[in-house]
Amino acid sequence: MKIILIFTLFIFCFGCAQRIKVPINRMMSPEAIGHGAEIEYKDTGLSLGVLDFSDNSTTNALQMSTIREEEFYFALGVAEKADLFIKVPKESSSMIGLKIQVLGTPAKAASEGHSLSVSMAMGSERDSFDETFTIDLKSDVTDFALIHGYRTNPITLFYDGISLSNYSFEGKIKGASGLDSNSFEYSAKNIIGAFAGVIFGGHSFKFKLEYAVQKIEWTHTDSKLFQHFGLALSSGW
Repeated sequence: MKIILIFTLFIFCFGCAQRIKVPINRMMSPEAIGHGAEIEYKDTGLSLGVLDFSDNSTTNALQMSTIREEEFYFALGVAEKADLFIKVPKESSSMIGLKIQVLGTPAKAASEGHSLSVSMAMGSERDSFDETFTIDLKSDVTDFALIHGYRTNPITLFYDGISLSNYSFEGKIKGASGLDSNSFEYSAKNIIGAFAGVIFGGHSFKFKLEYAVQKIEWTHTDSKLFQHFGLALSSGW
C-alpha cells in the first residue's frame, strides 16, 4: 500500500505537465537494489525546445537551450538484480522502465569491483498548456541506457555510461487564427547521451554528482550539443 501511494503521488503531483524537454543527466546507479525500494530527488539538466510561430509558421526551428529542473525517481527491487522504476522529470515526459544488472553484486552487498546494467524505459502522455496559444500536446518516449560502475569501497561508487533516446511530440493548437496549420509535430530520433559520476553513501542514504552531455536534433532544427552537472539525494529501505 505504501509503494502504491508513492507512485500515485509522483504521477499526480509531478507528472501532470509536460513541455518539449529532454533530460540530459541520468544519475542512475549501475547496481540493482537487491530487493527493497529507493526514492530519489534530482536537481538535473534538461534540453529545452521552445515553439516558435513567427511568420505564422508551425514548422520553424525550436529555440533550444538548457534548463535546470527537478526530477523524482522511484525504484522497486523486484528481483535480486532487477529494478522496476518510474522517472518523473518536471514538465517533461514521465517514464516507466526496467533496469537489469548483468555484472557485479547488488547495492546492498556493497562489494568492491565492476558492475554493469542495462535499462529500458518508455512513456506516453497528454497535456495542455498556454504558450502564445493554447496547445494540447501528446508525447511518446523510448529510452535505453548502458551503465558501468566500479566500487572502490563500501561507500564510493564511480560510474559512467551511454544512452539512446527517441522523443516525439504532436500538438493541436486551439484558436490558431492566422497560422498555416492548427497542428505541429516534432521528433528527435537517436538522441545520444554520455555521462559519468560518483555515488557516495550506502543503501539507506546516497549523494550523487554527475556530468553529462547530450547530442540532440529535433525536426526542422539543427543538431545541438548540451552539457550539464547534476546532483541527487536518495534514500532506500
